Amino acid sequence: MIIETILQDLRIGVRVLLKEKSFCALAVFVLALGICAVTTQFSVVNGVILRGFAFPNAARLMSLNFIDPTQTTAFGANGQLSAMDYQELAPVQKSFEYVAAYINSATVNITIGTTPKRFTGAYITEHWLRILGVPPLLGRDFTAEDNRPGAEKVALISHNLWQREFAGTAKILGTGVRINGKPATIVGVMPKGFNFPTNEDAWVPLHSEFPALPRNNPRAIGGAVIGLLRPDVSVDQARLEIDAIAKRFAAAYPDTNRQFNTGQVQPLRE
Repeated sequence: MIIETILQDLRIGVRVLLKEKSFCALAVFVLALGICAVTTQFSVVNGVILRGFAFPNAARLMSLNFIDPTQTTAFGANGQLSAMDYQELAPVQKSFEYVAAYINSATVNITIGTTPKRFTGAYITEHWLRILGVPPLLGRDFTAEDNRPGAEKVALISHNLWQREFAGTAKILGTGVRINGKPATIVGVMPKGFNFPTNEDAWVPLHSEFPALPRNNPRAIGGAVIGLLRPDVSVDQARLEIDAIAKRFAAAYPDTNRQFNTGQVQPLRE
């Protein structure tokens, strides 16, 4: 999983670089190796436990994964939940009000006016902010339509980036920029102090940027998954359901999922 995470970060760096050639290749690769590698699962926990922003739903925030119970690393169980796994899991699971996938500590290239700049950002699916219980300070959240491949690009920005790069203008909503070389519109500003999971300044719909590819495609990019546990469901009950789904996927997709046959559900405050 650690090697796969590093390779995924390299794939993201290469694909972003190809879209925005004004950035140095070396910088993208250093960012990928030095910041992104093996941080995704830890960053979720770090964001909720170690930092001061108040999350209204903190007690019900869970991380979800499919793991190989026979292998562990210094970072925990060897796990994998692909984009296709997520897309099949999301509509059938019953334990969570919402689930969402994301990639954090990633490069987001934003051209403001004629000046391209590189920021740390996250690529997220719809419902991600609903799970956290944190709406934008200004504007709107992402929709399912925003998250479709080929959708018009939109972005949420941090309060800090809004103040620093746009002088806190009240006319920020609808501002046109370029995200990774393509035209995009700023649709929201997050509250002051919110930069979850790991000092992000921008959030972009995940699958509009990185469409879900078949499980066995070497270019496929996954991510981490979080969910908002239903009030009447225990962690153990949710774990049993995700475990059953993991086993079903392992049987249905043995080439990619056979070893990841155990479901993992962990409270982010654990």
